[in-house]
Amino acid sequence: MSADQSATVLDADVVGCPTCNATLIFRRSGVPHMDDCGFESYNFMCGECGVTLAGIVDPFEDLLLLSAVPA
Repeated sequence: MSADQSATVLDADVVGCPTCNATLIFRRSGVPHMDDCGFESYNFMCGECGVTLAGIVDPFEDLLLLSAVPA
């Protein structure tokens, strides 16, 4: 069983959409994408307002820093 398949709700974090403040459930990937600067990065859409979101995981706080991507 892969790391993603064995993950539970306890592995998830609750984040807010920076545009509409909708509650989003975020779960880190078992094999994360690392950007050119060496940060664990994510891209997804808000299910409420449809805005594209981009984020990196702060390596010191271990928290997702999220922002809306301009259209």
